[in-house]
Amino acid sequence: MDASRRPTTVMDAIDRPATPTVGAVHPKWFTIDETLDALAEEPEDPTRFEAFMQLIKTAGALDRAATHVLADLNLTAGAFAALLELQVADETGLAPSQLARRLAVARRTATLYVDILARNGWAERCAHPDDKRMVLAHLTDEGRRLLDDVANGYKQRLAALLSDMSPIQAERLRQLLAGIDTTGARAVEDEVIDGFAVSL
Repeated sequence: MDASRRPTTVMDAIDRPATPTVGAVHPKWFTIDETLDALAEEPEDPTRFEAFMQLIKTAGALDRAATHVLADLNLTAGAFAALLELQVADETGLAPSQLARRLAVARRTATLYVDILARNGWAERCAHPDDKRMVLAHLTDEGRRLLDDVANGYKQRLAALLSDMSPIQAERLRQLLAGIDTTGARAVEDEVIDGFAVSL
């Protein structure tokens, strides 16, 4: 390739017509050599990866701490979150896919949470009133009484896990985390779990 025509930026490579070659990953994907050369010259920024790893570590630590807080209920943080989501849902209940979207987890994980709640007598499954093929989960009377009696206390104990942060810092953190797109990650997880046998 003539050096005078070699792109100096990514946009140069994209704007300049080039003959694509078929990529090895997928037959409909094409690789433009000039674009890859330009991208390779971009400096690698480890900041996002470091932030990702910090999130993984923090999430693991908080999950263990929350499990300790919820030990007398014999619930994980995820199952407790599912309990709260069913509380704010309408009386019809939630399908596993709906609960999964609210919690940003795989459908099978949401189903596992409902199984845990049902074993404790706090949730039950029923057919959708308009579509008998659809199964919905909703709180039982016992589950509602439980939340009426103890939910606020457990929320305060869980909130205390972030006691090193001021309310303003906690709100800023919530806003930053809310900016992360969890739908794409969950779709990948669903695809992997549906394609392979896993133990939950």
